[in-house]
Amino acid sequence: MDFQQLRVFRAAAKNGGFTRASEQLHLSQSTVSQHIKQLESDLGCKLFARVGRRVVLSKAGELLLQYADRIFQDLKHAEMAVRELSMLKHSTVRLGVGAATMAYRLPNILSEFSARFPEIELVVVTGPTEILLEHLRAERVDIAIVMSPSPEPGMTIASAGREELVVVLRRGHPAGRKGIITPAELAKLRYISYEKGARMQNLIDQYFESLGIAPRAVMELENIESIKGLVRSGLGFAVLPKCTVTEPGQARHFRIVAVKGPPLVRELGLVHLDAAMLPSAIRELGSRIVAGMKSDPSALAMEAPSKTIGPEKRKALESGS
Repeated sequence: MDFQQLRVFRAAAKNGGFTRASEQLHLSQSTVSQHIKQLESDLGCKLFARVGRRVVLSKAGELLLQYADRIFQDLKHAEMAVRELSMLKHSTVRLGVGAATMAYRLPNILSEFSARFPEIELVVVTGPTEILLEHLRAERVDIAIVMSPSPEPGMTIASAGREELVVVLRRGHPAGRKGIITPAELAKLRYISYEKGARMQNLIDQYFESLGIAPRAVMELENIESIKGLVRSGLGFAVLPKCTVTEPGQARHFRIVAVKGPPLVRELGLVHLDAAMLPSAIRELGSRIVAGMKSDPSALAMEAPSKTIGPEKRKALESGS
């Protein structure tokens, strides 16, 4: 029994006869008949029986067809696997991501990915969520990490975890000496914000609204590093991703202060356009990013400040002193 005999047999069984099998396989009917006859001879049994003008499978034929289906399905999977491996080794992945996430959350993840798949060219485009989504819709990036992604037709979203945002002052700023601050005290400080309309700033505005305050923004900047520079100079406070100010080289410049109320967190999501089969390189990078970001301990301290500060400080905070 060889592969061609099995291919001809399966076509005859699926098409209900030798004539249609010959048409499908572009073989003469006599060639089909010869393959079936040789296969029956090799197996020592009849695979087909004639019922009037129709050709039907015998019991042996039905059994063989089950195995033939499995063989051809495995062959198809094998071909797909080999093609995917080739695509994985020779492809380009364009990743869109926010500048802060790129700088503080992804270096190790992308380094490990590049070491594992050195033949994949990785192109990174940074920008705010709004711009990254535009790039994705226009197919200028293949996959993107965005903030608070909303369901959108034609896109697939996977959670990439949560990230805490914290109130930050220059280390040594008088308002940060206690390590805690009331919303009313916070509202009196100079505030350095993101640009109005940015998704990050909208989230922070909602947070301030929940605290019953509306700090006056004295400066609006488009990126976190610029905001950090002004905070470091003592020009005001900002609300920043915790991971951007907790590294040893950063922590000596900044003081995180607790504010009465629940912590502020932002949701991060990995998005890509819907596809019947996403290329292996994109799937591989996406899965590694999601796993790495969700296991990153630097991003989030989920307990509210009221649960982590001591009883004396909590009492002072709640009394407004």
